[in-house]
Amino acid sequence: MIPASLPTAGEPAEKTLQRGIDLQRRKRFREAEFCYQTVLRTQPKNAMALNLMGTLAIEAEHHDAAIAYMERAVKLEPNNAIFRNNLGNAYNVTGNVDKARRHLRKAIELDGGLIEALCNLGRSYRSQLEGDIAEGFYRQALAIDGQSVMALAGMGDLLTDIGRPAEAVECFSKALAIDPGHVEALAGMALARRAVKDDPTLPLVLKRLELPTTTDRERVVLHHAAGKMLNDQREYSPAIRHFARAKAISGNDFDIDRHTQLYDSFIDTFDAGFFEARANLGNPSRRPVFIVGMPRSGTTLTEQICASHRDIHGAGELSTIRSLAGELGFDKLDPAIFTKAMAALTAAKAKGLGSKYLDDLKKRNNTVRLVVDKMPHNFELLAFISLILPNARIIHCRRDPMDNCASCFMHNFSEAHGYNADLTKLGQYYRQYDRLMRHWTKVIPLNIHDMPYEETVADFENRARGLIGFLGVEWDDACLRFNETERTVRTPSRWQVRQPIYSSSVERWKLYGDALDPLKAALGPVYPS
Repeated sequence: MIPASLPTAGEPAEKTLQRGIDLQRRKRFREAEFCYQTVLRTQPKNAMALNLMGTLAIEAEHHDAAIAYMERAVKLEPNNAIFRNNLGNAYNVTGNVDKARRHLRKAIELDGGLIEALCNLGRSYRSQLEGDIAEGFYRQALAIDGQSVMALAGMGDLLTDIGRPAEAVECFSKALAIDPGHVEALAGMALARRAVKDDPTLPLVLKRLELPTTTDRERVVLHHAAGKMLNDQREYSPAIRHFARAKAISGNDFDIDRHTQLYDSFIDTFDAGFFEARANLGNPSRRPVFIVGMPRSGTTLTEQICASHRDIHGAGELSTIRSLAGELGFDKLDPAIFTKAMAALTAAKAKGLGSKYLDDLKKRNNTVRLVVDKMPHNFELLAFISLILPNARIIHCRRDPMDNCASCFMHNFSEAHGYNADLTKLGQYYRQYDRLMRHWTKVIPLNIHDMPYEETVADFENRARGLIGFLGVEWDDACLRFNETERTVRTPSRWQVRQPIYSSSVERWKLYGDALDPLKAALGPVYPS
């Protein structure tokens, strides 16, 4: 017997698609997919069904599949603004900014009142730290509909990024007055300010968690929001339980053994002799500065100090180096592909790759003397950077391993940070990071400057002066007032870098008692008791 929610034989395609849309709104995704596939079996070129399959794939975070479905829909109906918007959003999610903007601008050209497209364009510019442009698109959306929860939440996130928390809270408050269960607004409110006792947002988060229609992806976001607010209220035991629940739901299957093998291959291949034999490769520019280390190790603070200098631009976390390394096979599962390509790298290819990176920096800022790339995980690619940009400067941020890993665990990183889903794997990953960085400092011919977090907060001015001196520019007193610098910050530390220097994050892990014992055990010799 066919359930009443599913299509019957001979039902018109339009009715079946509407049935699927209703099911999708109620988060009954498998039944919605059945409806869309029912239509596609008889009408494989039904553009609406293809578009809707793409939206389901986005929900499931199957981004490549989403783009494939939506590309087919747009090809069939190129003047459909909604299809263009959905495809642009899919490209936004995957970080393909140029394609995202092309489709989103076309959507607005076709329908200037399409709020979703305006918000998605705002999100695209926000992702590239172009806050002024992003704000313009959100304001256009709110001018069309001041009650748009999507626009209010998006504007709130942007205002948090650019250091206007009071305005951000106002946006989130308006959004939650309209829709008290809006997940993005709840999460945004949690991050925009420090929660106080009896904070009214926390009950809304807990209520939303109880709803059976809340998806796992939403639960991950909400548990992190609850944990953050309870942390603010110094309720550390329930806070860590919410963080642990978020990680358990995410269910990431990070392969620590494969990562260990990757680092083994780097250490075996990239020794001092490897670099001595390739001393004259790459583009000699001294413009690039890379901040590397574990996330939550002080990388955002360090970038903010640098970016406060009149001659330095902070570009945020750029994916450019990883993309260029992909040309040599870094993105392949077999580490031998990359190490062999590195060994065979010609002078012309190395210089070309370095020049490509510099061209990308010019697009972001073509005037100042130095540009800082704060992608922490570029620590994996210091050998590659050494060959293509031999005069680049490296700033290595370090932090107490327990504090560093505990802070990682309490943040909702993207799926690319799979090691963060489990305290044991997190500790094991930290050990591999530490092992690789110790190797690099022995063999890499790059200039590397250590920036220990605890010493930075204890002796801030001397550490800041040492940092700026390492970069080879004259001292600028603005670096001591880093919290006053107006720029877009998109990392989890965006709230902290708006505050004066503080030391309350040192030895913070001790507040959580034995809940972090698995982490301590996994760190092993990196953190002796």
